[in-house]
Amino acid sequence: MIRTKEIPNRADLVDYAHAVAGHAGTLCDSDGELFIKPCTPQEIKFYESANESHPEFAELMPLFMGTLMLNDATDMDSISEQIPVVADHISLEVKEAVLKMAHSLQPEPSQSPTPTLAGASPSDNIKWIPNMTKKIATDKAVVLENAAYGYRRPNIMDVKLGVRLWADDAPLEKKQRFDKISAETTHGELGFRIAGMRVYRGCEGDEQPDEEGYKKYSKDFGRVHVNAGNVVDVFKKFVFNEHAKIDEELGKAVANAFLEDLKRVQQILENEESRMFSASLLFVFEGDGDALRAAIDETSASATMSQEGKDEDSGRSTIRVDSGIALDESGELILAGEDELSDDEIDVPRIYSLKLIDFAHAQWTPGQGPDENSLAGDGSPGRHASVSSGKERVMINDIQRHELQQKPLPGFWQHRCSASPILFEVSILGTVLFVRIEDNITYPPPGSRTRTITLKPLWEWRFESPHHPSASFASAGTSTSAALTVRLVSGTAERDGTELALNVPYTLQGAKSKILTWKGCTLEVSGECEDYVAEHASPDESPQVSYLNLHFALQGRRRAAAAAAAAAASGAGATLGPRVLVCGGPCSGKTSLARTLAALATRQGGQPILAGADPREAFFSLPGTLGAAAVGTVMDVEAADGGAGVGASPSSGPGPVPVKLPLVHYFGRDRVEEDPDVWRALVAALGAAVGGRLAEDGAVRAAGLVVDAPTVAAGKSGVDLLAHIVSEFAVNIVVVLGSARLNAELQRRLSQEQTRFGEAITVLALDKSEGVAERDEGFMQQVREAAIKEYFFGDAKRTLSPFTQQVDFSTVAIYKIPDPSDYLADEEVLEKVDPISEMSHWTLAVMNASPTDPIETIRYATVMGFVYVSEVDQDRQRLKILAPVSGRLGDRPLIWGRWPEPYINLLG
Repeated sequence: MIRTKEIPNRADLVDYAHAVAGHAGTLCDSDGELFIKPCTPQEIKFYESANESHPEFAELMPLFMGTLMLNDATDMDSISEQIPVVADHISLEVKEAVLKMAHSLQPEPSQSPTPTLAGASPSDNIKWIPNMTKKIATDKAVVLENAAYGYRRPNIMDVKLGVRLWADDAPLEKKQRFDKISAETTHGELGFRIAGMRVYRGCEGDEQPDEEGYKKYSKDFGRVHVNAGNVVDVFKKFVFNEHAKIDEELGKAVANAFLEDLKRVQQILENEESRMFSASLLFVFEGDGDALRAAIDETSASATMSQEGKDEDSGRSTIRVDSGIALDESGELILAGEDELSDDEIDVPRIYSLKLIDFAHAQWTPGQGPDENSLAGDGSPGRHASVSSGKERVMINDIQRHELQQKPLPGFWQHRCSASPILFEVSILGTVLFVRIEDNITYPPPGSRTRTITLKPLWEWRFESPHHPSASFASAGTSTSAALTVRLVSGTAERDGTELALNVPYTLQGAKSKILTWKGCTLEVSGECEDYVAEHASPDESPQVSYLNLHFALQGRRRAAAAAAAAAASGAGATLGPRVLVCGGPCSGKTSLARTLAALATRQGGQPILAGADPREAFFSLPGTLGAAAVGTVMDVEAADGGAGVGASPSSGPGPVPVKLPLVHYFGRDRVEEDPDVWRALVAALGAAVGGRLAEDGAVRAAGLVVDAPTVAAGKSGVDLLAHIVSEFAVNIVVVLGSARLNAELQRRLSQEQTRFGEAITVLALDKSEGVAERDEGFMQQVREAAIKEYFFGDAKRTLSPFTQQVDFSTVAIYKIPDPSDYLADEEVLEKVDPISEMSHWTLAVMNASPTDPIETIRYATVMGFVYVSEVDQDRQRLKILAPVSGRLGDRPLIWGRWPEPYINLLG
């Protein structure tokens, strides 16, 4: 509630930091009481008419104070005219604060201003901008009370309503784009979408919070990662958080309060005749558990005082608790009364708020009935979704009548362990939203970290697990109990083609991946992760079926190659097995498919070569390398993303999976486009080595080859790079994932070409899985650091002991990969340098060459291993180096690359 306050200076005005969706350009004062939102004339008109003629509807909206013209000269008189006194507590000082803010928001005059057409509709004058990266093009703003003001740690969630998201006057292009968004997100199935969240995770969470302790979920989270199967888990994540000290009791109290307000929202919308497109519900509540409990306790005390001062004639309390909830002695919910709070009464702290927002495309429609699109999500009169428990189908109203009214409302969900769990759902505006206990996930009692997930045939359990320090090299006091652990209890399941053994716990950390079952299984999961179950009712719905069919086709060619080799005397005339290149755009799942195809071939007794030509996705070594190895044994189910994702590097001790012996070249850069000539030369060297192995080893020859291509942009330069791989590895099958343009360009380029063995080249397009997760740069940096740490120190199941040694500057030969701007006139690929302080914390490649060899020989040699420079002592002319083995380094040249970046805290 806005009170009289000190007038802020213009320098104190700041960008609004709590926005989770919508356009950019919103501001607030330094105290956060005022919210200034640029908007269209239509939205201003809707706010004004709601306050004038629809008082009940206005209660659902943020407190409306008035409007501002952002590009006109503004004085105190005009500000008073623009902001009518809608409540006595809006003071003159607040108006003056808004005046100062209005002056600061005035845009610079345009060199050639564009006139606004008189009488034009908002869609004619206002350009629609679909994200928060730009400000809305308008000179008007609405002044509202900040719904997030008054909380210590506000948790905020924006839920966008409706199946249809566009108004009648929207351009055709916008209609088509929004229809596509609706079809691809929960709008189409559920009638709403989580447009964004900002959740306080506390100081001990694993959600990689920002500097204020928040985890922010952008619009892409709701569009890409949230579906009908996991939306309830997302709401649970929003409310329940033990790291922030919000336990089940507190969470249920908040959930009940939200539900009561939702019923009020639904009742009012059913009584109003309006149309809203892309409107949202804004959920806000106190995200700090200590502050939340203190506020509820204070509200309870206020409620008790109000009962003591109750008016016997009216039978109503004399106190109003704004957005207040409380618990009685039995722990049940108390909702505050509705009367006004007088000046001398207690100012109860904020606990929660639910507001209807975003009215850029809203209007009153007398005579046309209630807004079915927002109420039901499907535009039909029947606003109650049907749900199933697996044994019976009932209506939402029946569940509410027979289940909820038998006992106090339990909140968003209940913990139940039952052989026949009850499906329990609560609707929001007629759409299933808040509560679900499904028959494929059994939630354990409170306090337990272990849960059981039952998957039917073709279903996938998709997860995103954070990085945790491995127990072998965790610092003192570091807990690893939160690491994600999975155990196959029954049935069969696999990860990227490698089967999980029964009753064996697997630790999966630092990965965004999936576990697939073809025949059904039960998993026992413990630890923290982002996860959901992808349900596929038929084989046609699962992209994994097409990948399996590709494997069977490749197996047919492998059998034919093996049969031809067996029939030919001394192997003469024997044919090669299939050589497959897997390519695609960013986040296409190409690396997972390449690993899957190799793993499936190995499971059927083959020994294919798996090669990685993408420096960002090193299969067998550190990031920044290209490598290949014959894979004849099981791959590592526990592999993290971006590191040695197939098998462990050779070491002096036993490991959990058989060791692979790869051939590795060092590229030392992030992207192929940064040095395409060197990359081409390394691919040629790797291809020649692979060709030699195929020629000499009959089993490998019959099994063939799988190559993971780098991510390249569609176009001539990108296609040329892929064609180079095809030529050097004699690829005869190119698989393109999720890129119609890249597929078409490769078809044109390769349709008339043949391999050096005279074979035609087949280009095959496959759909990418919708479960492919985006990996931002922050996540990938953690992946790279984890790979480096594991190389030197091992993991939780295998501890390694690297050697630290001091070496003189004069005994090492170090070569630097130059930046593109540093290339010498003769275009040398390496530059010999003396040790300098900038080398500290870099990982250097130890090359299988001699310091006396030509620079080209050193550059294109294979890698023996890596060393880490922990310190450069210029005074003593010595390097402190961490190496996997002891011994002198003077007889091997070292290469200092440009990527991966320095790892500052490898040694703590």
